[in-house]
Order: sequence, then C-alpha cells, then structure tokens
Amino acid sequence: MRHALKLMDYWVYAVLDVDRNEMRVYPSRNALVAEQFINEVLKYCEGKPMFIVDNAPWLKQALEDLGLLYNAESFR
Repeated sequence: MRHALKLMDYWVYAVLDVDRNEMRVYPSRNALVAEQFINEVLKYCEGKPMFIVDNAPWLKQALEDLGLLYNAESFR
C-alpha cells in the first residue's frame, strides 16, 4: 500500500538588519504568530525599531497591538 504525502503550507517570517538576520517558519499565519516572532526579534533591539512590512493584515495587527511603528509597502 502506498502512502500519499500530505503537503502543508508554511510561512516564513524574516527580519533583516545591519547586524543580524532572523528567520522562523510557522505552519500558520495570523496576528498571534506574527506577534510571537516580533517579540523574539525585539530581544535584539534597542528602543522601538521601525518595521517595514508588506500589506499582510496579520503583520499590521501584531505591530499595532505591540504599539510599534511600521511602514507597509507593496513588494511587487
């Protein structure tokens, strides 16, 4: 009997800055996951950094919930 592979979607969250790059892969995309990732990134930041994000509503919601500044841009 042959078993079919189950394909799953994953989302990559990445942060790039001058000193370090952080990346995590999550099986879901929502404000809670984005907030968790952003909190991890903030451990390496001084003050409140400015984030540049795409127009994903869960990213904007997470940043707003955390009271952080961001600029939403289209990357296409």
